[in-house]
Amino acid sequence: MAAKQLNGRNKSGRKNKKPSIRRGITASRRPRPRELIGSAMKRKKPTLNAGKRDFTDGVDGTNGKKIAAARPLRRPVFRQPKTELEQAIQRYIDLFDFAPIGYVTFDRVGRIEEINFAAIRLLGRSRRQLIGTTFAICIAKKDMQLFLNHLRECRSSDSPVVTELNLARADGGKIPVLLSSTATLSLMKDGARLHQTAIFDLTERKAADAALREKDAELELIVTQTPFMLTRCGRDLRYRYASHAYAEMVGRTPEEIADKPVVEIMGKNGFATIWPYIERVLAGETVVYEAKVPFRKHGVRFLHGVYVPDKNQNGEVIGWIASLIDITEQKRTQEALNESRERLRTIVDQANAGIARYDPEGRIQFVNRMFCKMLGYLESELLGKTVQEITYADDVEKTIRIFERVCRKGESSVIDKRYVCKDGSIIWVNVCDAPERDATGRPKFVVAVVVDITERKKAEAALQKSKELLEERVRERTHALLVANRELKSEIERRKGLEGEILSVSDREQQRLGQELHDGLCQHLTAVAFMARSVALRLKNHRVIEVSDIDKIAELVNEAATDTRNLSHALHRLDVDAVGFVTALEDLVDREIWKIPCRLEVKPSFHIDDDVVAAQLYRIAREAVINANKHAGAREIVIKLERSTRGMVLRVIDDGVGFSKEPTLKPGLGLHIMDYRSRMFGGRLEIDSPKHGGTSISCYLSNHASRSHKSRGKENGETPRTVAKAMKALAAALI
Repeated sequence: MAAKQLNGRNKSGRKNKKPSIRRGITASRRPRPRELIGSAMKRKKPTLNAGKRDFTDGVDGTNGKKIAAARPLRRPVFRQPKTELEQAIQRYIDLFDFAPIGYVTFDRVGRIEEINFAAIRLLGRSRRQLIGTTFAICIAKKDMQLFLNHLRECRSSDSPVVTELNLARADGGKIPVLLSSTATLSLMKDGARLHQTAIFDLTERKAADAALREKDAELELIVTQTPFMLTRCGRDLRYRYASHAYAEMVGRTPEEIADKPVVEIMGKNGFATIWPYIERVLAGETVVYEAKVPFRKHGVRFLHGVYVPDKNQNGEVIGWIASLIDITEQKRTQEALNESRERLRTIVDQANAGIARYDPEGRIQFVNRMFCKMLGYLESELLGKTVQEITYADDVEKTIRIFERVCRKGESSVIDKRYVCKDGSIIWVNVCDAPERDATGRPKFVVAVVVDITERKKAEAALQKSKELLEERVRERTHALLVANRELKSEIERRKGLEGEILSVSDREQQRLGQELHDGLCQHLTAVAFMARSVALRLKNHRVIEVSDIDKIAELVNEAATDTRNLSHALHRLDVDAVGFVTALEDLVDREIWKIPCRLEVKPSFHIDDDVVAAQLYRIAREAVINANKHAGAREIVIKLERSTRGMVLRVIDDGVGFSKEPTLKPGLGLHIMDYRSRMFGGRLEIDSPKHGGTSISCYLSNHASRSHKSRGKENGETPRTVAKAMKALAAALI
């Protein structure tokens, strides 16, 4: 090491002397040769440094240049020791320069005195740049204080000094190294204290440590994030390790669990639960179990555990490693799923609809109780049958078409079709087919929900028959309504004609009334006036008044009063009821206004109770008497009241000329009025005119005339208001 000192000036400005080989040999010969060799080999005598340099002539110097060959040396006296020394020094130089570990020697201030090839490569600088410079330039700035502390400790300590820091390469790179410095004495510097330092490259170790830490972090992450909970326990039943997941489950931290007894963490009940498994694993058996384990303060958890024996190098069981999974939620979910399945099975079995499942070939895989009951088969008899075998022949084609569409496209379908039961009977069913998909979403099975609609189909057939019958009735009713509509239109037209006739009758009756007043009452009053005037003139002239004249005036006045009374009685509306009906007819036939004698015939069998019917019959009889008195030219008019086989009847019979074949307004209007009145109470008017002459007008009453009248009274309320008013005016005019 001392043989490789630089030729040149040191920092003190002194130039290193280059003693010649001869001088070195001469100097080396001064002590005893064997002692010199031993001293040089042990680095205990500084006098060897000058001689050591002589053996490096012809090899690389400290500046990397070739040193010129020395002058030929005189053969030494002690040739054999010299050869051994040269060989030893050369071996030392080779070991130093080519050592795989970097070596650098620096003095007490850190100036580099010697460096080997491994250290040169490590620092990335040349020997020339390094020898004589301070080693601090090779230290990373952030670790400079570490190096200064290292150097200070080297100066004050005789024992090796070790420091870990980062070196700074010439290219800017950083190398983690370990400096191990040992104190030594320099043979060339009069025994100066030097520090021979080994530089251990920690790059690979750091990388390995980083990889190891990464693996540890990855393992810790796996242990932390995995659902598995890991613990390690010893034979003393204490925890050696607990993962974060396990610690979180028991409400502790891993540090709090370490070295704690298992029974303290779990509680007595929980420890008693797992104790049988602990005994087995401590006996060397791997244990797998699932159990409900109660934890102190944390309730019952359902655990899936795997216990593996933990053995030492001798194969002795020193504890166990437990891998645990908290499957409480899974168990609850499984229990809920089992309950749901059981509930679904109950629903399927108790459903009122048949349920079946088919494979893609159409074979029955499952049927419920209702499906079996519907077709009359046992479950074992239906399993394995195809859907075609239980389908009615006419419905097989559409059944296959729809089934294939459900399997191919996964679309639900609904169809009404027929099934053939075990006893050969046929039932109508409504089938809803839906796909049951696998995990990939493809149809795996077909589920059919079947509802028996046989009764509905029968009801639909009956409903269709009723519909057809109803349509037939509607057609018939429509025809009847059309006929009634035509009749109603005809009646409306007829009544519209009656309105004009009623107005004409009203005018005619007013004209008749005026004519009767003019021809009757006015003539009598005029005669009374003339005779009274004559009497007055006679009294004025003091002439004698005849008593006969006064009697004549009184007679005329009485006749006028009678005519007025008769006219008033004819115009007055008489309120006739059932009790006074016969009396009113007697009064009618006894009136002196009739030109033709009238008489009344009442049979004991005749009887009515309805006041309204009695009033209308009275008006019909009066109208018939008036018409016969004016137009019949009869000698006698007879009113008969009797009972016939068709009910009570009113007849007005005359022996006149009968009806003329040429219709006139007066008889036509009178007949219309009488017919209208008879229909008001449900009666029927019949007119008969025999060939030999005369007329018979008969009005028949039904046995329920009063009720018929009331119902028709409602119908009468539906007649046009103008027609009703006109009929009332006409009736008032004819009274």
